[in-house]
Amino acid sequence: MKVDNKKILVLGLGRSGISSIKALSSLNASVYCYDDKKREDLLDSFEKLKNFKYNFIKNYKEYDFDFVVKSPGIKPTNDVIKYFYEKKIPVYTDLELAYTLFPEKKIIAITGTNGKTTTTSLVGEIFDKANIKHKVLGNIGIGMLFEIYNSDVDSVNILEVSSFELHDTDKFKPTIASIGNITADHLDWHGSFENYVKDKFKIFKNMDENSTLVLNIDDEILKTIDSDKFKIIKISLENEEADFYFNNDLFYHKGKKLFSMKDLKILGKHNAQNVLIAMAICYNYGISLDTIKKACENFKGVEHRIEFVRELNKIKFYNDSKGTNVDSTIKAIEAVDKPIILILGGYDKHVDLNPLFKSFNGKVKACILVGDTKYKFEQVAKENGFLNNFIVDNYIDVIKKALEIAKANDNVLLSPASASWDMFKSYEQRGDLFKKLVNELR
Repeated sequence: MKVDNKKILVLGLGRSGISSIKALSSLNASVYCYDDKKREDLLDSFEKLKNFKYNFIKNYKEYDFDFVVKSPGIKPTNDVIKYFYEKKIPVYTDLELAYTLFPEKKIIAITGTNGKTTTTSLVGEIFDKANIKHKVLGNIGIGMLFEIYNSDVDSVNILEVSSFELHDTDKFKPTIASIGNITADHLDWHGSFENYVKDKFKIFKNMDENSTLVLNIDDEILKTIDSDKFKIIKISLENEEADFYFNNDLFYHKGKKLFSMKDLKILGKHNAQNVLIAMAICYNYGISLDTIKKACENFKGVEHRIEFVRELNKIKFYNDSKGTNVDSTIKAIEAVDKPIILILGGYDKHVDLNPLFKSFNGKVKACILVGDTKYKFEQVAKENGFLNNFIVDNYIDVIKKALEIAKANDNVLLSPASASWDMFKSYEQRGDLFKKLVNELR
């Protein structure tokens, strides 16, 4: 796709929008941008764009655009998006442009409901160990389009990909892709679980004989995927017929023992799944199993994902602010020793909370509930017979209540099973506040 002199509107001036404006401006497009925030609230964004040519507008209906690039998080039901859909003007995300603008560039795309960030980070670590030029981009927190514009054809672009980004794709075709798992999430955004799955599946929609898809065949939905159009590599925590599998704390490739979970610095069976996916991706790219093993053994995990914060008076504190959905929090509970004081609540994604409370298995001694969903969590907890719940209004009170009820050998776990947007700009901001408050305790 050529964009020089094309009139393009970028919606949203967050990380994705800023990166898109930089790339499109550098490609000599006629770039316009819109954000519903007031100009004075966007000064930081304008500062980052001071060396690039673009026009900030509010009257988007007065222009005829060739296409629109939207921030991934903007819902399809947004009035601005609906306007362009109705006008039959193409709407894309930066992920679509990453392929259509730069089809010669190498892309590895990693998605799934949970584990995306850990898997993407580990793939990056393995590429580091193998001395292969690469960039780790996308939903992991780094705007992709300008970075890919500036990468050479030998560099591998390792992308964490969300369902939001996949929604508005048409021709996107990664060289290697993976789907780790699919459970109900973001139903407020997609409208239904069926729509969510449909968008996730767009990651392999255009794959051909030169493409590879890594699948977790333990997942009831993913194990149904089959194709003779592209190569499929299977991973499993249960099935020894998979290409890469895990059994009795050991990792295997086609029957050959590789290394033990005990050799790693990360916790939990869910991380064994992430390791299997990363191994499959990297081995398929041509990296040796010995190099993969060394990188996995040195990997320390990612911030905000079952991150140990500190121990005080024999009470341990863990930050799992990235636990933004039910399945992710269930995995955190499985990974942390009992007894657990669990901090829940945040922005409401309108998902079923019952599986969370059914997963406690005697490990959770109390729940501290905060944020928009605190009363919803309390109600579902009671319906499941869990009554030891404490409702608070803010994170200062969260820490006070945790100290009040915690005893020696307890583990205080922030894993909200909710997004952060009710009280914070991001899960990172939520996790940073939690760590700050915990580290200030004396």
